[in-house]
Amino acid sequence: MNARIVLFLSACSVACAEVPPVVETGGNLSGNSVVNVPNPVSSTANYEMMKRIEQMQAEVQQLTGKVEEQAFQIEELKKKQKTMYTDFDDRLQGLENKSATGQPSADNSPTPDTSADSTGQAVAAPAVAEQQTKANPSENAGGGSVTPAQADNPAPVSEAEKQEYQQAYDALRNGRTSEAIAQFNIYLTAHPQSGYASNAQYWLGEAHRVNQDNASARKAFNDVVAMHPESAKVPDALLKLGYIEVEEKNSAKAREYLTRVTTEYPASKAARLAEKKLLTLDTSTP
Repeated sequence: MNARIVLFLSACSVACAEVPPVVETGGNLSGNSVVNVPNPVSSTANYEMMKRIEQMQAEVQQLTGKVEEQAFQIEELKKKQKTMYTDFDDRLQGLENKSATGQPSADNSPTPDTSADSTGQAVAAPAVAEQQTKANPSENAGGGSVTPAQADNPAPVSEAEKQEYQQAYDALRNGRTSEAIAQFNIYLTAHPQSGYASNAQYWLGEAHRVNQDNASARKAFNDVVAMHPESAKVPDALLKLGYIEVEEKNSAKAREYLTRVTTEYPASKAARLAEKKLLTLDTSTP
């Protein structure tokens, strides 16, 4: 009997000894229930983070669009610059070929590719070029004469003037366009009626084109046409005015200039280039 009582008490003590773990387990369950309850602060932070991520994604998409647009514009500028330099190099190559054959060129002063008259004879100097154009009115569509804005007979060119002109041209030829622009402007201010004035005005326009300054180039080429209407540079200036309008997406104005070249100066090299550009315009016109 006593043994049974002892065993019973032992069992009770063991049961009592196991109570704390039961209480502790209950505490753990209570802790688990607290963890499962949503935390308002944490939810707000997650919402703000998601909102910020969406904003960043929108900004990235916007920046990607701008990058693609700028890449397209850069590619267009590269194409335009390549065309410009190709045309410029062709003209320089033509001048070098003339010098290599020993043809006189007024102390190697540049003359236009269209400076040959209808008989194909090369012009020796800008002053002579203007005189030959006067003597060959058949290159004008209407056959009528035009009156220069400044002087019918350009002033004789001194050796000092030739050197000034050549320095400006050499600067352009060697890629120093800003220097060339400044020197051509100085030359034109000092010698507005020089025999090289129309050439200087034309190459000033070319220098502005190399710098992609179409507004200044347009003014320079227009000055060639307005101030030296009988110069052999006029068809080239009109051609470049047409090119500028093509670049500016002014198809109607471009066609006007290019057609004027083909009708008024049909025997010039500029006329052949204008015809090619007109075909391109006709093909691209919807």
